[in-house]
Amino acid sequence: MRLKLFLGVVVCLLSLSATLMGAADSKCDCPKDDPSTHGRVLTLIDSELSSTERAPSSGNLGFPKTVTVCMFFDPTNKGYPQDLKLVVEGSIDGRMWFPATTAGRDSQASSANGCVQIAPTRYVRVGWPPAAQVVSPGPHVVAQVEVSY
Repeated sequence: MRLKLFLGVVVCLLSLSATLMGAADSKCDCPKDDPSTHGRVLTLIDSELSSTERAPSSGNLGFPKTVTVCMFFDPTNKGYPQDLKLVVEGSIDGRMWFPATTAGRDSQASSANGCVQIAPTRYVRVGWPPAAQVVSPGPHVVAQVEVSY
């Protein structure tokens, strides 16, 4: 008799715990999606860009662990030199800009059609090198930044 009572109580407790676990799963108490805990992707440029225009910069990226910048433009449609590359600049305060370096190297981050990982910085902008003479309206440029925290 006691064994049947014990087994009955165990079965009831197991079914009750399974029901409660199912209810807990459907009512997720997950934290809100916070980009500062995961990462974010920003589009810096998606338009024509000449060398006389000021390159748009990212907002404050905070303190990322990694920063990857992807840059693309098509030099063939307007006759620009094939060796023309976009360069990345970084800033700590958003006012003073310096050449961003490729992560782990002392070379300036530049690319025509590709992605480069740069040393982490709070602000990023992409534009033509100072010596470049790109007349208005300039080629269509797409530049995106991906950061992880």
